[in-house]
Amino acid sequence: MNKLTTLLLCLGISSIAAGELSTRVCLADGNTPLEWADPNVPFVYPDIMVGTRLTIIVDSNAGGRWGSDLTIEGPYRDYGVLSGRDYNDITLDWEGSRFEAAGLKARVYEADYPAIQAFHLEGHNSAIPGDWFIIDYTATDAGVCEVAFYDRSVSWDYPVYYLVFSHVATRDFSKDTQVGFIDFALLASHWLETGCGHPDWCEGTDLDADGDVDRDDLMLFADYWLERTQYRQSLGAHCR
Repeated sequence: MNKLTTLLLCLGISSIAAGELSTRVCLADGNTPLEWADPNVPFVYPDIMVGTRLTIIVDSNAGGRWGSDLTIEGPYRDYGVLSGRDYNDITLDWEGSRFEAAGLKARVYEADYPAIQAFHLEGHNSAIPGDWFIIDYTATDAGVCEVAFYDRSVSWDYPVYYLVFSHVATRDFSKDTQVGFIDFALLASHWLETGCGHPDWCEGTDLDADGDVDRDDLMLFADYWLERTQYRQSLGAHCR
């Protein structure tokens, strides 16, 4: 982790300590929290598989008008993507991504620039303390992705912290959203096969990408046994 990220993580702790703003990361059901990988290192989350969907909930313990942004910038765009819910073609607003507490005229706008994907979150004067916005996040490739969280009352130019996600190759070979017996059967069909290579890697079963499917790949597969990549999404659910 570079010095800038470390500094911004510290700034994020100060912001939360002062109250008002915070984010929570949950599984895609919006109800199950994703804890930090290390309780002493804020906003850095445990490894998730490519294809996994999460939710980022933005809340405030103060009412009134407020603006913030969630962005994926630069090379991180290759590894993750943000998405809103229930787009309204008339208002150009992702109205399914805002809760009532954000105010009657709260808005969620998306901006897609060459080097930045951004969601602009606008609370209204009528906002009250509570959960204000929910944005979905999907891991699209193996690697590290940082989602920047901006509070415009602090700075328009620098995020208060980053949400750091690390992605590993999927074990859900069948793409049915759960790692189970179908996926195990596919791994078994390639057992001790050699000559695996880019881009197929023996249908993804060569998890360590060393050219064969063996005990090491089985152990990596077992680490995610029965893990899910997606859940039924719910706007009403609130993880704590």
